Amino acid sequence: MTQITRKLGIAVLLAVAAPVAGCGGGTLKVTKLGASSQRPANIALYLSVFDKMGQPVGGLALANFRVYEDKKLVSEGKAKRALLDTGIASSRYALLLIDLSGPMVDSEDLPELAKAVGAFVDQVGASQSVAVDVFDGGDEVAPLFGFGANMPSAKVVDAVRKFRPRNRNTNLNGAVYQGLRALKEQLDQASTDEKGAELVVFTDRGDLSHSVNAAVLEQALKDSPADVYVIGAGEKVSRPEIAAIGHSGIFVSNDPKAFKKGFEQVTAKLAKVSDGRYIFSYCTPKRKGDHELQLEVAVPGDTGRVSYKFDADSFKAGCSPKKRPSFSALNKAKAPPPPPAEAAGGDDKGDDKDQ
Repeated sequence: MTQITRKLGIAVLLAVAAPVAGCGGGTLKVTKLGASSQRPANIALYLSVFDKMGQPVGGLALANFRVYEDKKLVSEGKAKRALLDTGIASSRYALLLIDLSGPMVDSEDLPELAKAVGAFVDQVGASQSVAVDVFDGGDEVAPLFGFGANMPSAKVVDAVRKFRPRNRNTNLNGAVYQGLRALKEQLDQASTDEKGAELVVFTDRGDLSHSVNAAVLEQALKDSPADVYVIGAGEKVSRPEIAAIGHSGIFVSNDPKAFKKGFEQVTAKLAKVSDGRYIFSYCTPKRKGDHELQLEVAVPGDTGRVSYKFDADSFKAGCSPKKRPSFSALNKAKAPPPPPAEAAGGDDKGDDKDQ
């Protein structure tokens, strides 16, 4: 082989291997949820990223993002960039209600329940503000872990294990009613445009106190913006009663030990709610005129893009990509949700008693 032929072969190989600037064709679904353009030269996009199976793509880093302005790749050296906390644009709250009025509180499985609560706090709390309340037959729930509390999950686990019921007549309806009200207060106080809430309830029986009748609770559930999930595991659990409350998903089993599977399913589902969401911020080198940003998200074997047009007139030096963006009008069209978890299907499929 001649030297010229060898060089030509290498050139062709490099051309095939190198990414082509401006080319799309990937299957990642990148959705622009909000955008911000501010002086001195800040551009920020609030994004969701889902794969072709509809699953959120989590764990992305700056290296997974490429900036193209007017179809030309812009290097990091020319445009400083950062990934910002998504809490700037979105507020999410998860309240866990634990029934400790029934057989569970006296059983050998209480330590395992406490561990499941701790796992919920750790995993869901990584992306949402979490609170944990315990209820029995009393008129009011007993708070263990408030929204925004800086408490190690180990202390929550210990508190669940040490709680003793004040009244054994389960006030399930009352606890759910109070939980919905507490979440509404959090949502009303949230300053972000995008906000959401989930109420998760564990019970091993059902309502016995009748402090809130079913019709009142049904209306409260209809009026609430919160998603509601119920984990019911116990010999006296009633499927119709659980289904009437858990309009977003239920796990029902007559096996008292099956609560662990229910917690695993719901915890995994809620831990993914904020997965695949990012705020990408960068400092554009443009100083005047209209321009189009194409932000490419690249993962092994796949890519996706989203576009945003901005005006660079009056832009100048002095930009920091860590400046807080202002998403004045978030895209009201929601990002595609992940496929429903098994917990949302309404059954513990593996429990023969539950069919």
